[in-house]
Amino acid sequence: MERIPSVRLLAGDPAEPLLIRVVDPRTGDERWSLLKSTPLYDAQGTMDSAVTIIEDVTQVKRSELQTSFLSRASEILASSLDYQETLRNVAWLAVPEIADWCAVDLIDEQGRRRQVVAAHRDPDKLALAERLRVYEPPELDPSQGLGAVVRTGKSELYPDIPPDMLREGAVDDEHLQMILELGLRSALVVPMRAGNHVLGAMTLVTAESARRFTVEDRVFAEQIAARAAVAVENARLATSRRQIAETLQRSLLPDVVPSIDGWEIAAMYRPAGAGQEVEVGGDFYDFVRTPNGWVVLLGDVTGKGVEAAAMTSLVRHQARFVGRYEDRPSRIIASLHEALREQSGLSLCTALCVRLADDNVVVSCAGHPPPLLVREDGRIREIGNQGPILGAWTDCDWVDRTMPLEADETLFIYTDGVVDTLGEPGRFGSDRLRRVLIEHASGSPEGLLRALEAALADFQLEGQSDDTAALALRLAPDAEPRRSDQARTPAGIRKLYAG
Repeated sequence: MERIPSVRLLAGDPAEPLLIRVVDPRTGDERWSLLKSTPLYDAQGTMDSAVTIIEDVTQVKRSELQTSFLSRASEILASSLDYQETLRNVAWLAVPEIADWCAVDLIDEQGRRRQVVAAHRDPDKLALAERLRVYEPPELDPSQGLGAVVRTGKSELYPDIPPDMLREGAVDDEHLQMILELGLRSALVVPMRAGNHVLGAMTLVTAESARRFTVEDRVFAEQIAARAAVAVENARLATSRRQIAETLQRSLLPDVVPSIDGWEIAAMYRPAGAGQEVEVGGDFYDFVRTPNGWVVLLGDVTGKGVEAAAMTSLVRHQARFVGRYEDRPSRIIASLHEALREQSGLSLCTALCVRLADDNVVVSCAGHPPPLLVREDGRIREIGNQGPILGAWTDCDWVDRTMPLEADETLFIYTDGVVDTLGEPGRFGSDRLRRVLIEHASGSPEGLLRALEAALADFQLEGQSDDTAALALRLAPDAEPRRSDQARTPAGIRKLYAG
């Protein structure tokens, strides 16, 4: 009472207008009133009374609260593709602002009910509700309640919940006693619809607040449920798209890294949008068996999505076809170029082709980041001689470069997604890449790539914006002994190692 404006005035205190919310416990009607008071003075100028004006602002206040709630709920529902988490957040937002209880149930393809959340401020009441779930029938009753809402797609409003209704729904006396302990007063069950399909329902219940739901509340609840249904459907569509993209992306990569005699090989692939929506990217790698051994192909086609997938498939299958009779990397690269040039549109691709021999590698590069030779002592050497990008020009030549490989060296090849990974300082860059390679140079190829993947994950701020592919290749420890360095390695090459 000390906050009532007239009481404050008579006590000699300043009095601002006061907004009061009142719920009639008998009828459940909710009213909002704005109280304004002004003092009255006697002939001597002494305040002896106060006049209070009471303004009914129920409609204005309810409209204001509903608009605010819808805005916050829409923001929550749009904040994530994890629809179960967003539905939980919206349910807890509704309690106790618009209801004492809020539950959300989704319906699966078999018509079975799956509760996403039940929210109430009192933990003891939540525990009681959990015990009541034991009494839920396995199949919904299509003639009433949630079952009727799912069947018809129409809301059910129960302005009052009399004891007789509770008794009819009780299985036994214990069940009835638990229901009565909840003190249910009024209820709303509204469908979550996506077009003509009912995804589930949202149930709002009043109890200890003694509020009584009206037709206006039903319209408001249907607006909330409609927004929730859109969030669920969008999340499901995004999940479906992601699964399709991931399946297609996997089909564009080898199922396993083949076992190649004399070599230890590890592969890493990180799709764009890791942890978010995945779109088929253009990075790829493959292993092609030729008449004279194995060839490793690593590349990056332009674009994303279906077009990138089609181009990747074309390049891989062309390489496998040519590999039946050709093992020179430059010739394989040239055949890929011709295949891309025959496409109707401009089809561009960077590529790196590496032939694995007993004690060396033969490399041909087409506009791709050059390979790195990483020694256990931390020295790194770049294998240059880049050629033009595939699919761009008519007259192009690519050359093969033969490089000896020592037992303490790892050949590292990668796509530009590695150095282009974005973090707070900018790009991951070549310097950070080299530091990771130096730190783990003495480890296995698999260990090196694990370390690189962890470094990229720690560095990036958000979902990967570009695909990332990398391969690490090393002569196996039990490989056949090779000729001496003096007999095999030209003096110029030895000088490069030393320098």
